[in-house]
Amino acid sequence: MFKDIDFRDGLENLSEQIVFEEINDVIESGEPEFNVTDIAIQDIAAIALNNMPPKYVCNILEKQNPGPTLMEEVKDLKKYARRQVLKAIKRVKDNPHD
Repeated sequence: MFKDIDFRDGLENLSEQIVFEEINDVIESGEPEFNVTDIAIQDIAAIALNNMPPKYVCNILEKQNPGPTLMEEVKDLKKYARRQVLKAIKRVKDNPHD
């Protein structure tokens, strides 16, 4: 019975979305500068996400109309994600893929 159901459908890790938004913001602002390539972006995202706590949401209503508790958690995650992205950029700049 359960074998036919995809329980991952609709499940989303907000930390992943937030990290990619922060990477995009850094790219658009140009600060700090780094070599923007697909590999660099993936490396930065992987490093940052490995240091982020997961924050999963599982239904469309929660995603579209988050309550005050979730909004506060997302706000805190954004601050933390920014720090992790900046650290990851430094690490990738210091150790680029060749």
